[in-house]
Amino acid sequence: MGRAIVDRTSRISSKRAACVAAKDRIPLRQEKRCPVKIVVYGSFNCPYSFLASRRVDHLIERGLVDAQWRAVVHDRDVPPRGVPVSGELAEMFDRELDQIRTLLRSDESFSVSRPSVQPNTTLAVAGYSAVPANDAHRLRRAIFGAFWLKDLDIGDADVLRELGCPTASSMTTMEEWRDEWTDLGRPTVPMAVLPDGTVSRGLGVLTRLANLGANQVAGA
Repeated sequence: MGRAIVDRTSRISSKRAACVAAKDRIPLRQEKRCPVKIVVYGSFNCPYSFLASRRVDHLIERGLVDAQWRAVVHDRDVPPRGVPVSGELAEMFDRELDQIRTLLRSDESFSVSRPSVQPNTTLAVAGYSAVPANDAHRLRRAIFGAFWLKDLDIGDADVLRELGCPTASSMTTMEEWRDEWTDLGRPTVPMAVLPDGTVSRGLGVLTRLANLGANQVAGA
């Protein structure tokens, strides 16, 4: 009787030892990092904001950021029907797009050409600000893509309706975002607020987003 107990205990001990040895051979998973919470302010008719939007999407897909995108109307002087892009305005867009191409990483593409119309983005921003949080990233991508990739007038209510952008019954959220953006000082687009309260502007935002993709946060 005593021998049987000893043998059974011995077998259990041997199995435990085998399990421990097996676990020792399994590589430990790297500790999963929590996504970095950032708030980004951008304009749908700004090419730098479009690149920032694409970099944000890349980071979200990799689980590196928890991003809130808050759209703003950067230039309120654009008339409701927009402005044809020609002359000095066309030259400005060309310079900006040329500069952006110099900022691309080797794994980034940016097949964008100068738009034919600079739109008034009030309707787009108002509609975007009214969508539920779980649809915001989809709509942001759709509006940016419609303008920069398809040359559609995102100041047109019919175009926005096709994109699933609602007609906002209130502009409260939109105005709150604008107030936040201007209160940060030296408002430009894009702008980003990092978890420690650091505010990054313009090309600095693009640099920070690129560095976050490399699991680094660099000064800008």
